[in-house]
Amino acid sequence: MSFEDQNQISNHRIAHKVRALIRELHTRVSSEEALQRIETLLDEAQMLLEGPTRIKWYEVDVDTDEETTHQLREEHRDYSLFRGESNPLAPPIIISKDKNSEGEEVVVGEVSFDQTREGPPRAVHGGMIAAVFDDVLSGVLSSAGATGSVTGKLTIRYRRPTPIDTDLRFEAWIDHQQGRRLTAQAHCLANGEVTAEAEALFVRIDMKDFTN
Repeated sequence: MSFEDQNQISNHRIAHKVRALIRELHTRVSSEEALQRIETLLDEAQMLLEGPTRIKWYEVDVDTDEETTHQLREEHRDYSLFRGESNPLAPPIIISKDKNSEGEEVVVGEVSFDQTREGPPRAVHGGMIAAVFDDVLSGVLSSAGATGSVTGKLTIRYRRPTPIDTDLRFEAWIDHQQGRRLTAQAHCLANGEVTAEAEALFVRIDMKDFTN
């Protein structure tokens, strides 16, 4: 196993433990003594995280070889806000592709939220649902040859509360594509019922506008 692979596995384990710590901090009523001890341990852990700052794919020289560029892009996905297993803030969402009842390709996002993402009683915060829709909907771009696109408009319809501590399935598909614009739709399923629907408009841009 290469150093990079071992490092990634370690990052995944630590991110998982940090997620668990966040959940416990959110749900437990601890003594002041325990909290002070935890704070000390966290200070010690933070001091151990030394080393150079991680370079992002858009920060490297344009002449970087293809292998390095690919590695940095994969790393970028691994730290993404919603899918990244190395990002302790990510749920994370598991992304795959499937076919719907009509045989059409759909992008699937599977996730479960605990009470750290709670909005209404026992329900996922609506803002989190919207954010996941945005991320899962973007999964259709590669299939449509529309990579390099950004969200221009996102419309959400909340049909009923989306429960926490429940396996959720987000499904997204292409609705229409013309020129630089692509429209996609999606829905969220909990226990087989649609809890929310979304429509997104993506617009292809020059990514240099973001990286410069």
